Amino acid sequence: MLDFANSQALKSKQTKATTASNIIKNVILSDLNELYSPAEIEVLQQAQQLIEDGKSRIRYLKEKRRREEKQRLAAEAKLHERAFEVALAALDDMTLAELYQLNVSFTFQSSAVNELIEDYDHQHYLATVQSWLDADVSTDSYVDLSPEEAKAGWKVGIAKAAVEIISWPCLKYHRDYQEPSANYIEPLGIPDDFPVAIYTDVRHTNWHRLTIACLKVVQAITDYEENEKKVRFILSSLGQDT
Repeated sequence: MLDFANSQALKSKQTKATTASNIIKNVILSDLNELYSPAEIEVLQQAQQLIEDGKSRIRYLKEKRRREEKQRLAAEAKLHERAFEVALAALDDMTLAELYQLNVSFTFQSSAVNELIEDYDHQHYLATVQSWLDADVSTDSYVDLSPEEAKAGWKVGIAKAAVEIISWPCLKYHRDYQEPSANYIEPLGIPDDFPVAIYTDVRHTNWHRLTIACLKVVQAITDYEENEKKVRFILSSLGQDT
């Protein structure tokens, strides 16, 4: 049985069938037909027809494979989108400092997410946070982001990295090549402990890898958030007095 889940296998089989058919048609039956008896010619013609029938079956299987692949990709996309939403929502109650630290921690386990903070980013983010604290910083050294924009970006990076970790086999179809059929197996689905277990593990596994430059940013963010709390408390007190 042809492996219609493997497009490369089908392409190879189609090429071989075309080659065989052309040899019979354009070489044997065309140039060498005098070497064969009428009965043998008939057998060769039947063989060529069988090969052409095989090519039609391969075309059908390729189209079937394309349809199934399209269905799989659509199902995977929905699962990834749902997992991202779950991962993002779990970050809502984290402080800016926690988000920064967690985002950096994910860089040690993921390299495909653009929104993760790299080592060379720390000096720029430090200047950015200092600008939130009304410190005098060089406009060339800080990222022009508000706290809200920074928070949104850091959350996206964390959520994407968390989804990447469980993508296979939880969110993607996979194949067991130990089985003769090697049929596709449905995704396992979003784990019940996702993303809390991953966030906890990434934080605990990588905290000792955080550099001094990173920790300086975390401390600056903590100072900013503490100042914000004080301001809100003062404003709240003034509102009660009036």
